[in-house]
Amino acid sequence: MLLGILADVHEDIVRLNESIEIFNAHRVDEVICLGDIVGICVPYYSYIETRDSNKVVEWVKENCPISVVGNHDLYAIRKIPVNSERFTFPANWYDLDFNKRKEIGGGKIWLYEDRELSALLNDDNKEYIRTLPEYLIQGYGKYKILYSHYFYPDVTGCLSVIIKDISELRQHFEFMKQNDCLYAFSGNDHFRGIKVFTEDSITEIRLGEKYILPDKPLWLHIPAVANGTQPNGVAIFNTDTREIEVIPLNTPPHTYKK
Repeated sequence: MLLGILADVHEDIVRLNESIEIFNAHRVDEVICLGDIVGICVPYYSYIETRDSNKVVEWVKENCPISVVGNHDLYAIRKIPVNSERFTFPANWYDLDFNKRKEIGGGKIWLYEDRELSALLNDDNKEYIRTLPEYLIQGYGKYKILYSHYFYPDVTGCLSVIIKDISELRQHFEFMKQNDCLYAFSGNDHFRGIKVFTEDSITEIRLGEKYILPDKPLWLHIPAVANGTQPNGVAIFNTDTREIEVIPLNTPPHTYKK
């Protein structure tokens, strides 16, 4: 089976359409969406005038049998993540004002109102996002893949965590093993190319490159679709040969002045 994998569309309908053209040209069998379908932060994105959250969500709803929810999606519908054992969200989290949540979060949780534009979702698309799981496990013959927006247990990426050491992923790899997952695919960090994490190393598959995945546990970060500050792209994965290719989108990275 040939999978098209995308992540972090962030309402960018223009780049989503470009991704669709790539998937159609490669005749993928199925498209996987790794979350952050919506959510756009100023000044990190360049397409404010062309963004269209509802068109993006409707395409994902119709074309992605496997789709998971990301932190920006949860914020758009004001939903607390289920998997949040590293931080206990108060039940009334979204009833609290911004400054109170900032105080409680203590810098551990992403907050949004200071720079995030409203997603402008209609009720049907809000309900669709509400139904999305935080992670999914899918079998492909002799192995399984874990799909999530970020690493376990913060599978939705709600914590403001930047991975500085592979030891921080010990719980994630243990979760993979408990569920017999050989690979895990995520987004969230908007790396250029694909970052490949093992239990003891980090490597990179550059934009435009192909790579045969080895028969050992891997966590792979897919680049963002959205036209942000890093080069964007999509991935195509052959579940039979285990070859993965990362394909760049034809958009120069967005620059902004701090």
